[in-house]
Amino acid sequence: MTSTSLTVAASGRELASTAPRTAPIPHPALHHALRGVALQSDWAARALCNASATAEVFASGIDAESLEELMQMQHAALQRLFTLQSSWLQDWKSWIQYSDLIKGANTTFKFVEREGNIVAQCVQLLSKQSADLIGLQENIDVDYSYWINQKLSEKRKSLSIAEN
Repeated sequence: MTSTSLTVAASGRELASTAPRTAPIPHPALHHALRGVALQSDWAARALCNASATAEVFASGIDAESLEELMQMQHAALQRLFTLQSSWLQDWKSWIQYSDLIKGANTTFKFVEREGNIVAQCVQLLSKQSADLIGLQENIDVDYSYWINQKLSEKRKSLSIAEN
């Protein structure tokens, strides 16, 4: 006697699609590098979108109010940069004082330890300043993106009203 089943056997393709998919976990160093590439790609895509929106807004002309807003954004960005620079200058003054005050290494071990601390603080300052600068750049990009997309939306609305 043969059995007649109402279920249909799954094909190989269907079985493959229902099997849990797990991507191979890359080595942490590779994952870190790929994350850096992804962040740079995202930034480049946003910059391209901003450039496109800017070209579209400026192609149809810019009004005095928008030009004034753009100048205010530029002024605010410069003020934030000057604030960062002032803070950085104070940090470097403190670093110079620290490196000058630590004197009198009477053994090679103490000398190497002292110099290592001075270099480590220098690297820390450079790292902080790089992060501050990138943070400012990203903040400016977000602010500008928001502003230019608002202007683009306004231009498109005014063009659609003019066409009707």
